[in-house]
Amino acid sequence: MPARKKLLFSIVALLGVIFVGAMGYYLIEDRITFHQAIFQTIITVSTVGFGKEWKLSPAGELWTILVITVGVLVVSLAFASMQAMIVGGEFRAVLGRQKLKDRIAKLRGHFIVCGFGRMGSQIAAELIERGKQVVVIEHSADQTARITDTRISYVLGDAADDDILEEAGIEHATALVTVLPGDADNVFVTLTARGMRADLLIIARSEEPDTERKLMRAGASRTICPQSIGASRIVNLLARPAVSKLVDLTMDATEWEMEEILVQKGSKLAGRSIRDLDLRSQANLMIVAVHDAAGKSHVNPGPDYVLNVDDVLVAIGPAGSAESLAGRVI
Repeated sequence: MPARKKLLFSIVALLGVIFVGAMGYYLIEDRITFHQAIFQTIITVSTVGFGKEWKLSPAGELWTILVITVGVLVVSLAFASMQAMIVGGEFRAVLGRQKLKDRIAKLRGHFIVCGFGRMGSQIAAELIERGKQVVVIEHSADQTARITDTRISYVLGDAADDDILEEAGIEHATALVTVLPGDADNVFVTLTARGMRADLLIIARSEEPDTERKLMRAGASRTICPQSIGASRIVNLLARPAVSKLVDLTMDATEWEMEEILVQKGSKLAGRSIRDLDLRSQANLMIVAVHDAAGKSHVNPGPDYVLNVDDVLVAIGPAGSAESLAGRVI
């Protein structure tokens, strides 16, 4: 039995000894009240030996011997369990979990990753590298033991459970990614998360291409099938190697990067055309697409396209150029 359960059992047993002991004194000794009986039991169990103004009857003395014997055993067990918790680290673990819960409760705009397998751990690591806040949901304690980065918070439990998702801060999350091993698990997580947040961005992995349709019906915003992506990647390497090389450069983000730029309220970008901005000369950036607030995508927009608030620019350029632009004009 774990030390924590032993301690809980000992505390319950000690309360039981006090109650039964008090009832025994109350029934045996006619002259005392139940309050006095409880007092007599506590000083007996604690072996304080504090004197009382009344004299116990022979039956009361025998009852005292029994209460002392059982009480000392229970108290000794409680102290031993507490010591085992402290030495074994369970006490620190309990405090650590509470501290982790408090930290997650304060997060806003974070990303929830369901599953900390090979794909989930890589997703979490890359999000952290990009400066994002991540909360992992994993049902296996062995998997969460692999989390060594203090910037990654985690919740131990079933990602399809409403309480677990609430503990992970789904109410204030930006997006949820479910990459559990089984397609059925990912469908259940998607259904639960969509029921809790209608506006949440949900990205779900599917092992089989046929599951993608089920995930979309369950409420996924986007689905990812590694099998299909892997096949398409191989075809592109064979048929369009130059395009694949460009994608690799932007994905690597060491020399070149493809970045999103949100046109916020009050931004110097709002109300200006792409020609007026001349981002090519300002930050060596090329606008390849614009996603407007209505959800429509404008690929390779013309120079006369006027940017509006909540438009999202997709730009490509040398690494760090988008960040440099944000510091000057956004």
